Amino acid sequence: MITLLLIAINVLVYAILAYKSGNFLEIDIEYMKILGISKGSFLSGNYYQIISSFFVHFDLPHLGYNMVFLGIFGFKAEKHYGKKLLLLIYFVSGMLSSLVCFFYPDFALFAGASGAIFGILGAVLIAQRNVYPQGVYTSLYYAFVFFILAATTGFISHLLGLVIGFLLGYMITKDWYPEEVGEIEEDVEKSF
Repeated sequence: MITLLLIAINVLVYAILAYKSGNFLEIDIEYMKILGISKGSFLSGNYYQIISSFFVHFDLPHLGYNMVFLGIFGFKAEKHYGKKLLLLIYFVSGMLSSLVCFFYPDFALFAGASGAIFGILGAVLIAQRNVYPQGVYTSLYYAFVFFILAATTGFISHLLGLVIGFLLGYMITKDWYPEEVGEIEEDVEKSF
């Protein structure tokens, strides 16, 4: 299962950095500067940070919360999309939400899997839109409820991940619900 593999990689990276930091509860900031992402560091040539940043976490609670939600939404995404598409959603959402660093001062540091996880959440809600009475619209509502609940940290990264997940999910599943094409076109015509 890809979800378990992603969780294992995140936990392993944390364990290695915690060991090197000499502190299981919090990762040394010097390691975070190397593997997290900041605009200044990225523009200095540390392009790998666009990926490494969503596999490192600042402290144990940060890792714990993210892995719980990766488990919840990752298994659902894997069921709907399969292994390869789950990886695509995780990496595209993670990389693009890492670019949120460009909205902040040069050395504001970002790390964690939450942008990728919000991408998975968005894709899952879009895949399950037939479960809800109003399809896409109800999916958007539930996504923003989750978003608001988790908006205390990483606000822009979470929002960007969620939007990317919606877009990827819709592009992948648009042929799953052919009846929506007519409904969406009618809604657009009514709005003009």
